[in-house]
Order: sequence, then C-alpha cells, then structure tokens
Amino acid sequence: MRPDTEREFEEYVRGRLPQLHRTAYLLCGDGHRADDIVQAALTGLYVNWHKAMRADDLNAYVHRILVRRYLDERRLRWSGVRLGEIPAEAGTSAAA
Repeated sequence: MRPDTEREFEEYVRGRLPQLHRTAYLLCGDGHRADDIVQAALTGLYVNWHKAMRADDLNAYVHRILVRRYLDERRLRWSGVRLGEIPAEAGTSAAA
C-alpha cells in the first residue's frame, strides 16, 4: 500500500475505532470477542482498502464487514459443538 493511502486508512480507523468496537460489543456482548471481531474486520478492510475507498458510503461498507465477521465467528463456534452423545461402545457390537 502506498504511504499516502496507508495514512488515509490509519486516519479512518483512528476516527471510527470507538464506534466499531461499540457496535461489535452490542453484537456479541463480550469485550474480548468484540476486540477480535473488530481486528478481523479491520484486517479485511486493510486488504481491500482500495476497493473500500470507492464505496458510496464507506461507513456502511465497514459496518457490513464488521457484521459479517461477527456472523462468521458465530458460525465457527457452532461448528465445534456436538449435538448428541456418542455411546461408549458404538460400533463394537452388531446387536447394540
């Protein structure tokens, strides 16, 4: 990223960081998770900053990234949950 473009990104983040963290906290209800969600959203924003700068409403663009990161994080948490008990001797006996 060019230095002037990176400076624009830093200025934008510096100005919006409190609002982004507040929004993430309202979504998840946990300060530490909110930090992680904001960090993931800003990483995605940094990678696509050239595209984000062309958006009609940059704040809405970033808000969408933030909400999608929250939903992704929430889906990943559920993917690790086992919904049923596995019997201790499952598959060892045909009669069972």
